[in-house]
Amino acid sequence: MNAAFDVVGERVLVGVQVVDISRLSTHPVPMIGQGLVTVAGQGPKDSNGAGKSSFIAALSLLHADEQWKLASGAAGAAELLFTAELAAQEGRWSNVDRGYVIGVFASPGSAPQDDAVTIWLRINRKAPYLDLRWTGGLHVPYGATESERAARVDELWAQLPRSNGRTDFHAGQLSRVLFGQNARCVSFLSTSVRSSQAANLLAQPLNDLPPHRIFDAIATLTGLDRELEHEQVLRSAEHRHRSEVEETERQIAGWESEVAVIEAGIARRLAARELLGDARTAWRSRCARHLLDGVERAAELRQALAELDDTEAALRQELDAVEDRLAALTDDDESARRFEAAQRKRNELIARDRELEAAQLAATQHLDRLTTTQRQLVDDARAADGRSPETAAAEVAQARTALEEAIAAHAVARAAATAAARRVTAAESGDDVAAEQVERLRAAGLDAAALVDVVTVEPAERDVWEPRLSPYREAVVVGRKDATKAAKALAGLPGSLLVLADAEHDLTTFLDAVAARAGKGAVVDDAAGVLAIGGFAEPITGQPARVAAAQEAHRELTEALDAAAAVVEQARATLARAETRAKAADAAERADGLQDEIGDLRTANAERQEHRDALAPELTAAEAAYAHELGVHNSREERITSLRDTRKRLAVTAKEKEAERYALTEERDGLALLDREKAWGDSPDAARRHLVELPSELQARTTAAWDDDATRLTDEVAVRCFPPGTPPEELTAELRELLVTPNWSGAALETRVSLVAALLRALDTHLRDHEDHDRHQLKQIAEQRARRTADLEAARLGYGEAEQTVRAHRTSLAAGIKTMLKKVASEFDRLDQEYGGYGAGLDYPEPEPPSEPDKPWRWTVSPKWRRAEGQRMSAYTLRSNTAQMDEKAVKLVCAAALARGGDRPLLLILDELGRNLGKQHRREAVALFERIGNDHNITVVGALQDDMERYAIEAAGLYVKLRRRSDTMAYNEEPVVVGNDANTGRVELLRTWMSSYRPGTLDVA
Repeated sequence: MNAAFDVVGERVLVGVQVVDISRLSTHPVPMIGQGLVTVAGQGPKDSNGAGKSSFIAALSLLHADEQWKLASGAAGAAELLFTAELAAQEGRWSNVDRGYVIGVFASPGSAPQDDAVTIWLRINRKAPYLDLRWTGGLHVPYGATESERAARVDELWAQLPRSNGRTDFHAGQLSRVLFGQNARCVSFLSTSVRSSQAANLLAQPLNDLPPHRIFDAIATLTGLDRELEHEQVLRSAEHRHRSEVEETERQIAGWESEVAVIEAGIARRLAARELLGDARTAWRSRCARHLLDGVERAAELRQALAELDDTEAALRQELDAVEDRLAALTDDDESARRFEAAQRKRNELIARDRELEAAQLAATQHLDRLTTTQRQLVDDARAADGRSPETAAAEVAQARTALEEAIAAHAVARAAATAAARRVTAAESGDDVAAEQVERLRAAGLDAAALVDVVTVEPAERDVWEPRLSPYREAVVVGRKDATKAAKALAGLPGSLLVLADAEHDLTTFLDAVAARAGKGAVVDDAAGVLAIGGFAEPITGQPARVAAAQEAHRELTEALDAAAAVVEQARATLARAETRAKAADAAERADGLQDEIGDLRTANAERQEHRDALAPELTAAEAAYAHELGVHNSREERITSLRDTRKRLAVTAKEKEAERYALTEERDGLALLDREKAWGDSPDAARRHLVELPSELQARTTAAWDDDATRLTDEVAVRCFPPGTPPEELTAELRELLVTPNWSGAALETRVSLVAALLRALDTHLRDHEDHDRHQLKQIAEQRARRTADLEAARLGYGEAEQTVRAHRTSLAAGIKTMLKKVASEFDRLDQEYGGYGAGLDYPEPEPPSEPDKPWRWTVSPKWRRAEGQRMSAYTLRSNTAQMDEKAVKLVCAAALARGGDRPLLLILDELGRNLGKQHRREAVALFERIGNDHNITVVGALQDDMERYAIEAAGLYVKLRRRSDTMAYNEEPVVVGNDANTGRVELLRTWMSSYRPGTLDVA
């Protein structure tokens, strides 16, 4: 093999450096040749955002991992470039157009400078997405800072020789040029490298994965996924060929359907041309029969019109005779005058008699009403007792005055009784004397009482003490200590008198003073010269005495009120009797007046009867004269009516004959013999000869039968030319006028017959115009049918070849898959027994291929292993301890990698290493990776989550930690790279060696 196409050979990666790849720093990172390399991270919050996935993705690209779709140009590699928006740095930085992944490869364990080769991959934002260059020795970016290393990278790239002479190799040649098509990398990546992410056997419990997902993971590790994708591409090509055949068949079927319409139209027009001659022949015979029918009918009409002339002349003579007799009868004016005079006299006498009769009847009815009223008035007048209306009216006025006086006296008595009742109530409650003053004082909280209630006078001393106390009848008694307060309470009642008591109502001082001031007799105050008149009917002191006096006064006034009420009732009765007598007196006077009116009405009725009796003979004579004249008049009217009916009948008959003449004339004119002869195109004799020459069964055919035949044939020609549903716009203007405007298909026979001649001419023109076009279309259809048939045969041939290719490839692929899975099973069994197990294997039945092109060929893999020495293998789905499941998953991943890798050093890249493993299981899984890697020349690179970091440091051969403290930092800080005890010296050696590179040491191969 050409050495240029296996540049790396047996070398392994000893160092990697990137520029403008995601946020990764440009510091060189030393690598070990086998064992476990763990990649941890520390972003602003946790390990997320530190660039772990980008770093291991760059390693997989550097090792030509086929998951990048290298054959298609590896367009996904552009997503590794630094993007300012994703880094939240669009305000300070811009997106880079290109970046670099640089790997230094050397023999394992030897001094790197002895046979090192430096591989440069330039990743472009646009195609070509990858450019490849390399050189022997060390050739990497250098400088003390990030900016210095990044600034020189393009210059260092330019110093490298082009990998393909004048140009560079690109992604499609990457694996062949670097590794000679030897697989050097197997990976599980959770990035956009894969269009559909495969199951990660280390990210979840193995027994949680279905068999088809386990196969997907093994296919990803062994490269079988790309073979299956290729099989699906071939199957899609087969489907595409089958679709092309089906589409071609559909197109031919559609074309045949369209052509069938065209061919049917051509066939219809061909048939129409044949029918057109028959239609013309039928129309010509129809025109001949129509002309002869017209000639014969014209002769019949001439005979009928001559006979009609004779009939009309006879009718006119008879009508004239009737008119003469009718005129003679209607001209007898004397008879009409006699009848009208007798009728007028009779009507006048009847009217006079009826007028007298009506007046007599009205008077009689009025007499009945007056008599009834007069009798009622006479009955009412008896209560007057002979009084005149004037006397009765005077008595009514006198009784009404007495009633009014009694009512007034009753009101006065009722007011006095009501006042007495109030005085009784006031005396009983003590509110009859100084009531307002007592109420105010009690409201002010003072003990107060009327003086007359407090003082009691013996009956024997009334004449002495009542005059002395009369000035104090409205005085109020209060305690002497309350004098000031009582005066304030009565400030709003001027004139109020207060008498001050020494103790509770003790008036000894007051009475002694009054007695000392009094003289003899009526002297109340001798010094002041005050006299009081005594002799009160009732005691004025002491509440019981005042109550008794008030009750007595109330009793007397109540008796007076009852007497006044009796007087009022008696006065009302007297007034009622007086009003009744007054009404009776008025009724007697009205009865006398009605008696006189009744006499006058009876006299007038007698006179009316005398007039009716005198009028009766004259009315009888007038009735007889009228009856005679009526008979004469009716007889003449009957004769006149009869003559008028006869005249009307004759006039109707004449009009009928006139209408018959008009109809015959119209029919004669409507025969249009000239038009019929023109339509025939020759003489009637020629038409007769034409019909005689026809077969015997056609000679007797009527015009109507020929009309049916001609229109039917013409319609068939039109339908063949223009089937029902033909859009009107596809017809010529003439044909639209003949077929569409009059609605040919739905028109009456007469309308269609009138259009036949013109329609035959138009159809003949249409058929002649399409004759050449139809021949041309038939030729084109034949040519296209042959060409489309050839295309269909070619498509079927391509489909057959694709089907054979798919079948052969599927057979080969199935064998290859089973061979690869057998190798994986063998490696799985070997690793399991080497590292503490009892043997393991895989079940992988061959599935039926899917019929749909968009569905993958779904294989399944079911791991199995022995749980103890000498036992049979059991399925992975059986529940067992989690540590055993995790151990088998690690061994299965390594087995798949070994089956894929061959005898070259192998790089196994795992994203999110052991994410699902427990604490103890993680430590064991990491240690197992380290042991298997060292024993089988595998370098396992695993990206870690935060909780895996401490286990990886303990067991990994190399620990790499990417760091970025803040989101404001565009790029990472220098990574932490630590080797375990066995690798510490080599890691430091590689770090120093890669960092010491300066220009001038370039060794161009």
